[in-house]
Amino acid sequence: MDHTSFAKKLGANLRKARWLKGWTQEDVAAQGVTLRYYQEMERGERNPTLRLLLELADILGVTVADLASVPGARPSDPPLSARKAQPPPRGRKPKKPRH
Repeated sequence: MDHTSFAKKLGANLRKARWLKGWTQEDVAAQGVTLRYYQEMERGERNPTLRLLLELADILGVTVADLASVPGARPSDPPLSARKAQPPPRGRKPKKPRH
């Protein structure tokens, strides 16, 4: 998925979360977010910082995962929290790919 598509989906998720609270964009702005910047995020024209994304999730009463979820992005992959991973062995350099 490209950056522009993701920004648009994030904006749609922000809008939906706001609507679920019955809030206007001005209501969100009253919580400390610049109105114009928020409007641009909802339209997919701006990207929030991680800090702002965390704040918006808290303000709107949803999770960051709710805001960043993109239906059908990679349905075959389990969520990262469900995957098992181990750190690479220490002191070993990665093998160079053969050409």
